Amino acid sequence: MRRIYTILILLAVSLSAGAQGINFEHCNLNEAIKKAKDENKILFIDGYAVWCGPCKKMASTVFMDEEVGQFFDKNLVALKVDVERGEGPMIKSRYGITALPGYVFIDGDGLVVYRFGASMSKDAFMKEVKLALEYANDSNSVGRLAERYVTEKNDEKFVRKYLDILAKSQSTNYTEVLEHYLSIQTSMKETDKEMVEFLAQHYQEIVFGGIADEIVQRNLGSDIWKLYVRKDIRERFQKLPRSMVEKTTDYAILKKDTTILDIALDRAVEAGVKPSDETRKRAYTYYYLNAGEGAKYKAMVHDDIVNYINSLDVEHLKEVYLDNLKRRAEGDMQALATRPFAFREAQTITGLVNSYSRFVVSNEEKSEVLSWMKTAYDLLPGDATTMSDYANILYLFGHDKAKAIEIKEQAYQNALSDTLDHGKSAGILADIELMKSGENITVF
Repeated sequence: MRRIYTILILLAVSLSAGAQGINFEHCNLNEAIKKAKDENKILFIDGYAVWCGPCKKMASTVFMDEEVGQFFDKNLVALKVDVERGEGPMIKSRYGITALPGYVFIDGDGLVVYRFGASMSKDAFMKEVKLALEYANDSNSVGRLAERYVTEKNDEKFVRKYLDILAKSQSTNYTEVLEHYLSIQTSMKETDKEMVEFLAQHYQEIVFGGIADEIVQRNLGSDIWKLYVRKDIRERFQKLPRSMVEKTTDYAILKKDTTILDIALDRAVEAGVKPSDETRKRAYTYYYLNAGEGAKYKAMVHDDIVNYINSLDVEHLKEVYLDNLKRRAEGDMQALATRPFAFREAQTITGLVNSYSRFVVSNEEKSEVLSWMKTAYDLLPGDATTMSDYANILYLFGHDKAKAIEIKEQAYQNALSDTLDHGKSAGILADIELMKSGENITVF
């Protein structure tokens, strides 16, 4: 009897374990896409970060639901992607994961068919998942239409349908399709009500200097448009100047065309921003960084970084930081409410280093970047986050990977014992595992 009872318990445990939520694959992106194609399913990507609270909530609730798991087993292949590690940054960039958690649905050809994001209830999540499958099985899904656009881009009706689906599927960065459509369409006059509603629908893709912008400029204050500009449409058009500064800058990066960036800067005054020489410099710095023009980016920022770091009184800042730590330990309320300047300077250096490191090539550059990061490390002795950041740069560009791992492990221990940094311990541990296996890590 005892043996039968034991078998029943083991069977029950086995069945319950097999029914626990979504079964995420342990493979890379290409393998996951192949598996989805082979099984005639859709690939679901859960973009997350180890520090992301809403991501953890979804992982421990909705993703563990038995009914959700059964639905996924039948219809989808699932892949969990840490957007900050391994191939995660590449996937984040390729599929436009802009917020966390971010969910992307991809067909067997690697084309996006739907996306959404945020932490939500099981019912809300499953409603979106089922909608994604509808799009995937539709010959008019985003992915299918993207393939057809290459050969049918001069078919006005087709491109209009494509734009409608792009908007419904919450796609982004389709300015080029919008502009192309406006250049070929003949069904709408720019004074028509349909044109007003069309531009309002796609307002987030309008850029300075484009056809859509010219139409808005010519008609926004006209008597005929006033008949059609309802409150919701008016609110969208009111947001245009500021949103267009950002969108035009991103469009310039996409097209790798600085003349488009110049237009954005010249027209920024409409958004209430009068670009100074410093503003223009920051804009070009952002452009070169994100357009991948490393030589120009480094030439623009190198001396500023050196001058900034040389201007810091590291010993004094460190002394103030250590005194603050001591007084915190003694329960000094003023110390607990104060954040020493050393934190701000260390964070600034880390940001500069991470951006600059994307384009480091020579050994001289590696040594210089490492020396910059060492300054941040010296500013905040024992701070888990800064130790971890320094260990990353040391691992990537230094000659002593064992030392980098040692510092990283100490950062992990410090994070565990510090309530402010405790939430970062999982990310540090993930990096340690990559380092020990000799794999690359991503910090920028």
